[in-house]
Amino acid sequence: MKWTFASACSLVILTGLAAVRHTKADEPQRNQAFFADATGVQQTITTADSFDFDNPFFQDLGTNGRTCFTCHRPDEAWTVTPDRIQERFLMTRGLDPIFRNNDGSNCENADISTLGRRRAAFSLLLSKGLIRIGIDVPGNAEFTIEDVDDPYNCGAPTTTASMYRRPLPATNLGFLSTVMWDGRETVKGQAITDDLATQANDATKGHAQGAPLSLTQAADIVKFETALFTAQTFDRKAGSLQGRGALGGPVALSTQPFCIGINDPLNILPVMPGACAASSGGLNPNVFTIFST
Repeated sequence: MKWTFASACSLVILTGLAAVRHTKADEPQRNQAFFADATGVQQTITTADSFDFDNPFFQDLGTNGRTCFTCHRPDEAWTVTPDRIQERFLMTRGLDPIFRNNDGSNCENADISTLGRRRAAFSLLLSKGLIRIGIDVPGNAEFTIEDVDDPYNCGAPTTTASMYRRPLPATNLGFLSTVMWDGRETVKGQAITDDLATQANDATKGHAQGAPLSLTQAADIVKFETALFTAQTFDRKAGSLQGRGALGGPVALSTQPFCIGINDPLNILPVMPGACAASSGGLNPNVFTIFST
C-alpha cells in the first residue's frame, strides 16, 4: 500500500485564513506538510527529498495491527491527542489498533469484550492519551513497593510499577539528550541515534507485540524520524511566523546548531568545529532571537 498524508491522516484544508497574507515559505512542497491546530497551522518538513511512506515506520511489523504511525500522527505533531483518539474510538467502536490491552488499557489484559467495557478499559487513553508502561522493580532498587492504591482494580503485584505516559513526538529528535520520559532507552556513551534504534526495536517488541527489528529496519526508522522537524508556522493572530524576516517554523529549526551544553554557562566546553563552536565563550542569555526582526 502506498502511503500519502491524504490517505494516512487527511491533509487539513486550511479555512478562515484567507484574509491573512501568506509568504513563499508557507507554500507546500513534497517535503512539507501543513495541518490546522487550535491556534493556526503547524508544519512538518523532512530534510529528505520527500516523505518516505514505504518506511518501516508505517509498516505493520508486529502481531496486533500497530505501527509507529498508530501513536505518532503527523497531524497531531507526531504524537496523539485525546480528541483524535476519541474520534478513532467512535469510528471503530474501540477496535482501532491503538486500543490494545497489552498497554493501551488502564490494566493489562483488561476485559474489552463489549463496547462499554472497552470504553471503561481505555479511559486513561481516551481522556488523557496515556499508554501504560509496566516496569518491574529492579533487583538492586533502593526502594520497595509496600502498598498500592489501585483505583482500576488491576491487581498488579508489588514487584511491578505501572507508568502512564503520553507517547512522545517522533520529531525534532536531534535536540534530545535522553530517549523516553524516564531516559530508560538511553545508554551511557552511546549516540542518540543508537538509543533511538533501541527504542524502535523495544517499541516493536512491546507495543506492537512483534519480533525484534532487523538492523536495517531499525536504521531506516531512525533515518525517517531524525529527518523530521515540526513547529508552529502560522498563527491566526500574528500571521505567518516566517514573515518579515522572522525565523519561526521548522525550516529555521532544522538548521539550528545544537550539541549538549551548547549554551555553556561555565565556559568549560572546548573549542570544537561545527555546532559546539558556538558554545565556547560562556553563557549567552540572548538566545530567543527568531522574531527579532
